[in-house]
Amino acid sequence: MNVKVHLTVIIGGLLITLITGLIQGFLLVTETGLHILRGELLGASNYGLPLVWRTVIIYPGNPTNYNVLGLIVDIAVWVLIVWVVHAAGMRLRK
Repeated sequence: MNVKVHLTVIIGGLLITLITGLIQGFLLVTETGLHILRGELLGASNYGLPLVWRTVIIYPGNPTNYNVLGLIVDIAVWVLIVWVVHAAGMRLRK
C-alpha cells in the first residue's frame, strides 16, 4: 500500500473518532479496568464510541475531561475498521 492510502486510512479513523465524541458512549476504561456505564453518571455525560474518551461535567465552570487511553484505543479501533473496509473494497474491485 502506498503512503496516500495509509494517510487516508489514518485520517478517516481520526475523523470518525472525533465524530463519535458527539455520541454518548457506554464503555469506560479506567485504571481499575473496563466498566459498562448504564445510563449517565449523576452530573456528567460520557461521549465516544466504542470507548468513552470525553466526559462533560454538567456543573457551570467545570471543564470537559478527556480520557487519553480511551481516545488512543478509539483511534486505533476506527483506523483498523477503515483499513478493513478499504481492503475489502479493493478486493471487490478486482
